[in-house]
Amino acid sequence: MQRALTLNLISPIYYFPVSLSLGEAVSSADKKAIGYDAVIEFAYSFKDEKLSISTIGSGERDGYTEEERKIIEAGGSIKRKDGESVEIPSGKYLFEQLPFIPEENEIPRIILPYLKDREGRFYIRIYKENILECVLQLLFPSP
Repeated sequence: MQRALTLNLISPIYYFPVSLSLGEAVSSADKKAIGYDAVIEFAYSFKDEKLSISTIGSGERDGYTEEERKIIEAGGSIKRKDGESVEIPSGKYLFEQLPFIPEENEIPRIILPYLKDREGRFYIRIYKENILECVLQLLFPSP
């Protein structure tokens, strides 16, 4: 049974565009400062009972500044910076933080229980939580 939660993202999260695979994003996060954040947006579709997944885009950002954290904690929104053209839009998401970092070829098996339609999109977010740990989060838009 999945442990997914509902996440209501009040403000979008903006990223600078980069071309990253899941493996590259995880490797990059290991070398970055705490708070580093990367996202990969995927499209999926079922055709002839086969699941296809393709990358739509990816982005990365450094951790929030102290001033930005205070704004977020007060319920405010962080404005998009020049060049930030990738985003996780505000909205309602089915959310799960995985207890491990999977290989890219494991993603179809992991996401299968969350797919409710024949096609759609989802996000994988890689976040450097502390000096030793990066976490991987799955976000599926929810009606």
